[in-house]
Amino acid sequence: MNLSPLNCPRLNLGALRHTQASRRWMSVRPMVLQSGVLPTRKSMQPMTQSFHKSDTCTEPPRKKMTIQHLYQMRRSGTPITMLTAYDFPTARALDTHGVDVALVGDSLAQVCLGLPSTTRLTLDEMLHHTRAVARGAAHPLLVADMPFGSYHASPEDAVRSAVRMVQDGHVEAVKLEGGPELAATVRRISQVGVPVMAHVGLMPQRHTALSGYRVQGRDAAGARAVLEGALALQDAGAFSVVLEAIPHRLAEYITARLRIPTIGIGAGPGTSGQVLVWDDVMTRWHGKKAKFVRRFADVGHEEGRGVQNYVGAVRDGSFPTAEAEGYEMDGGEWESFLEQMGDDGWRSTADEVSERPEDDSNSGKTSSRLAQAQAL
Repeated sequence: MNLSPLNCPRLNLGALRHTQASRRWMSVRPMVLQSGVLPTRKSMQPMTQSFHKSDTCTEPPRKKMTIQHLYQMRRSGTPITMLTAYDFPTARALDTHGVDVALVGDSLAQVCLGLPSTTRLTLDEMLHHTRAVARGAAHPLLVADMPFGSYHASPEDAVRSAVRMVQDGHVEAVKLEGGPELAATVRRISQVGVPVMAHVGLMPQRHTALSGYRVQGRDAAGARAVLEGALALQDAGAFSVVLEAIPHRLAEYITARLRIPTIGIGAGPGTSGQVLVWDDVMTRWHGKKAKFVRRFADVGHEEGRGVQNYVGAVRDGSFPTAEAEGYEMDGGEWESFLEQMGDDGWRSTADEVSERPEDDSNSGKTSSRLAQAQAL
């Protein structure tokens, strides 16, 4: 069995390098390969496998997800998983833990940028985030929403935006919201080689025209309109379609009628796969919770607790400690430095504590430090 660092996810390249020489690192540093260069999506693939409980590699390396793989999953009845990602850390989490499709959703406008709606997001802002996700998501298929206004003027304008998202944003497919009116656009983008994921039902980019975020297809006419939109976009070349906020029976019926995978969000269990927003899944978004959202972790609570603990530790002086979180200087060099500065008698708080009798080691620390600061 080959247990080289590039083939076994249990081995930590940073730890291996650390054993070769005694070094102290900053808390944030770039990840580098053994060759000393920064990683690319391709070079990261062998290192971004799922972590296993055992200490040896017992599973084959994860394969890169492709559109063909998604079709195979649909045929076999294997549910497809899709989650949003907006930056390198969330992309790495999706990559490490087996998510099939990483979606850089325009929901980043609200959950990351604090904008009131997705319609405020620009193409340049989207590209900034897609590049970050592309650096962390080596295995999932990388899809990104085309921002509002970047594909509406004409099919040719949409092609230019889509090509830019591939070339500058490093995405592998784009997602468009709309019905039969976008068929020509989807066809043209597909013809130039950019895969298109469609999106029907509730379309957040049109929330104003829809009078809010309302469930779609609840009557016979509405249900038929959603179905016809999905069929038209499939015929135009879409490789998959998102079904958002529609009755579960309708979503299952559309899935049965289509030849392409369907990804549901608020569409029940009868679709080919599911998608949710990262911040909803992790309880990091504290706006209104949609009915279809399920919380799978309470990261928001833990983040709040962590911030409060940090503030408290800084305020009471328990963080940082000189021994655990500080760096040392050779004693002789330190004495030489003080002599050069003309401060032979200066003592740090740590020095005073070490020199003070144990029963009185915790008294007078603040006043001594203030006195020295004032003297300087």
